[in-house]
Amino acid sequence: MVYHIFNYRIQDIWYRDSAPCSDGVFDAVMEKLEWKLPANMRVYHYGSPGPQYYPLDNPVVLRRPILSLCPMELVTNGASGSAALYDRQRQQRLPICSRLGRFVLCHDMDGWPHFYYADGSRFRLAADMQIVPLTFSEAREFVDRYHRHIAAPQGHKFSVGLAAAGVEGYIGIAIASIPKARALNDGLTLEINRVCCDPAYDNACSKLYSAAVKAGKAMGYRRSVTYTLPMESGSSIKAVGFHYDGCTKPGRTVGIAKAGRANSPTDTRPAPSTDGSWTLFRKGSGANLYKQFRLRTAADHRSGGGGRGHGNLISRIYTSSYIDLLVRTCYN
Repeated sequence: MVYHIFNYRIQDIWYRDSAPCSDGVFDAVMEKLEWKLPANMRVYHYGSPGPQYYPLDNPVVLRRPILSLCPMELVTNGASGSAALYDRQRQQRLPICSRLGRFVLCHDMDGWPHFYYADGSRFRLAADMQIVPLTFSEAREFVDRYHRHIAAPQGHKFSVGLAAAGVEGYIGIAIASIPKARALNDGLTLEINRVCCDPAYDNACSKLYSAAVKAGKAMGYRRSVTYTLPMESGSSIKAVGFHYDGCTKPGRTVGIAKAGRANSPTDTRPAPSTDGSWTLFRKGSGANLYKQFRLRTAADHRSGGGGRGHGNLISRIYTSSYIDLLVRTCYN
């Protein structure tokens, strides 16, 4: 018999399919592709006509890692809506012909089909996304399962989810609650303390932050705060309107909800691959917080008054470069 095994290139590494295809399956796949084998894909043929069985013995193909990807499902699963693949390096959107999870087939600028993997770094999925309501139990389960370095909080004011066309469940969530810092907990400040999303989707993180800030504003909150690690660029947060505003240091440990994970941004125990640092950001005009710290209420802002200062707290905050705090001021 003649066998055909598909190979895929992802980030300059070649993978082979877990099982070979028969002549009939191979012909059906190529018919769907109009006999145009996409770039970043290859097919290795072996065997000979007849009933005899031939094992795969090519050492080059055998050394390649296995990727369980059904080529027939890949070419037959059409993209939903106006889905596209965004190439961040070339800054181009490529229309998706068919898609299976993060694996996509696109027609590139040259008109030839290309095989890509949406890794969340160079290639991202640009799909129709919608904000949906979410219970705290659902949001907490999502964070515990997918967040890369921190566990879910113990409570919330509200949570929102993000759904994408053609995908079951959620691709991201945001959890908002009252601020942990007493100086920020003035009744008008909202803390967005967890945002977790699939990095394969373009602008998903910014969409969640924007939805949480708008929901907080509708509830009467005047400013919002959130946290990030120092090795993270914070580009998604800055895109929503956050600005760098200073530094703080960890408080005392409040407990570990999951092994190896800090329970809150104020934990002294560092999370994996972090040194426990944070950075402070703010949106709005006025003096920089680490040059002159004074938390203003909405009334102070409108009247030009200074409000009550918290100099002791900010001096403690700014003596260390250990924690990145992102603050967005949203005065009405």
